[in-house]
Amino acid sequence: MADTIAAIATAPGRGGVAIVRVSGSLALASLKALTGLDQPSPRYAYYRKFELKGEVLDEGVVIYFKAPHSYTGEDVVEFQGHAGNIAPQRVLKALTSLPGIRLAEPGEFTKRAFLNGRMDLTAAEAVEDLISAGSESAAKAALSSLEGKFASSLNALTDKLTNFRVRLEACLDFPEEHEDFFDSGLAMSELTDLLEEGKLALARARQGALLGHGARLVLAGAPNAGKSSLLNALAGADKAIVTNIPGTTRDVLSVNIEIGGIPAVITDTAGLRGDPADEIEAIGIRRAVAELKKADLVLLMVDRTADPSTASASLNQIKEQLGSDLNLLLLVSKADLSANPEMLKLLEQPEFAALQRLDISVVSPDGLTALQDQLKQALGILPIEGVYSARERHLQALNDCLAGIERAREQLQTGDLVLCAREITIGAEHLGTITGKVTSDDILGKIFSTFCIGK
Repeated sequence: MADTIAAIATAPGRGGVAIVRVSGSLALASLKALTGLDQPSPRYAYYRKFELKGEVLDEGVVIYFKAPHSYTGEDVVEFQGHAGNIAPQRVLKALTSLPGIRLAEPGEFTKRAFLNGRMDLTAAEAVEDLISAGSESAAKAALSSLEGKFASSLNALTDKLTNFRVRLEACLDFPEEHEDFFDSGLAMSELTDLLEEGKLALARARQGALLGHGARLVLAGAPNAGKSSLLNALAGADKAIVTNIPGTTRDVLSVNIEIGGIPAVITDTAGLRGDPADEIEAIGIRRAVAELKKADLVLLMVDRTADPSTASASLNQIKEQLGSDLNLLLLVSKADLSANPEMLKLLEQPEFAALQRLDISVVSPDGLTALQDQLKQALGILPIEGVYSARERHLQALNDCLAGIERAREQLQTGDLVLCAREITIGAEHLGTITGKVTSDDILGKIFSTFCIGK
C-alpha cells in the first residue's frame, strides 16, 4: 500500500456531481498540485479551479480527510466537480500523471480500509452488497453487516468457543480441579448450545445470501403439466405462451418475482421427456437440465389429469441428472379438475409420498397464496430478526464450523478431550476467515475483484 491511488468514485454519465478520490501519502500533494492549497483544514470544503500546467480541467469543491480519520485510514482527498463522461476523466488523467500516483484497482479503496483496520471483512463486503442491492430488504441486510452486526455475532460465538476450549484444556492440565466440567455433563450441554447458536447464525446468513443473489427456482415436469401457466400466474403477466399442445415451450424463460421479501428468478423450461418431437425440442430439454443443476429449488409439476407414466418419467429424469438428494417441491396442478385415479395411486407411492407436496390451481388466488407460503418454507425463508448480508464463502465457513463442533461432540462422547479441543479450535478458525482474522491474499483478491474501481 505504498502507492497513492486515484479513481472516479461516482457512476459515469450525465449527472450533477462527479467525485474523483485520491488515497495515500501523496494525496495532500495532489491537492496542492491541482488547486494550490498548501495546508487545508481537514473536512473543510474549498471551492477551487482544478488545473495543471496552466490548463483548467474543471472547477468545484475539494475536501481533505486526514489519516486515520478517513474511509481508507490514509490521507484522502476528494475532488468534487462536474459529472459527465469527460470532465472527471480529465481530472483523473491529471492526477495519475503526477509522480507516485496510479489508477486504483477494483475495490482497492475498501481493501485498504480493511487492511488499515477501518472495517472487518464482513463490513468491507457489505459495501459492495449495498451498492448492488436489488431490493429494500437486501439494502437493509447490507447496512446491518456494514454496521458490524454480522461480525459481532460471529465474534461472540468465537469467544464462546475459545472459552469452552480453555475450560476443556484446564480439565487436562488440572484434572483434580476441573474434572467436574466434563464429568457432570456440563461440557456436553454447553457444546450443544454452541451448536444451536451456530445453526442460527447459518440460518440468518443463508437468508442474507438469498437477499443478495436471489433464489433460483426452476419449473420442471412433463409437457403440458401447467408450468407456463404457473409462471404467468406468479409473474402477474403473460410471459409464456400457453396452449394445449405438448412441447410449446422450447427454450428457458426466466422472470423476476419476490417471495417473502426475497428476490427470486423463476425459470420455465421445456417439458422433460425422452422422445422429443424434433431437434429444437431436444435442445430445449438439454437447456432445461442445465437450469435444473443451478436451482435452489426445483418445482416438479405433475398434471393430476394426465397419464401417471409422465410423472414417473419426469421424476426419474430429474433424479438421474441431480441425484436423489435435492431440494424439490412437488406441485400437483389443475386441482380444480377431476383427477386421473391412476395418477392419484402413483402419488401415494413411496417415491412421490416422500416429497413435499402441494395441490394447486392457477385459477384460484388462494392456491397461489398457499404456494407462496410453501415456497418460503422450502427455501428456508423464515421471519428471522437481524438478517445480514452474506455470501457463499460465509455459508461454507459456517458449515465447516458447525461440522467441527459436531466432531467435537463426538470426541467428547468418547472422552477424548484433546481431539475435542482441537476440533473446537478448527471451528473457531473457520469463523475467523469470515471476519478476516484468518485470511490470505488469495481470499482478498477474490473478494475485492468484484468491486467497482472507485470503491
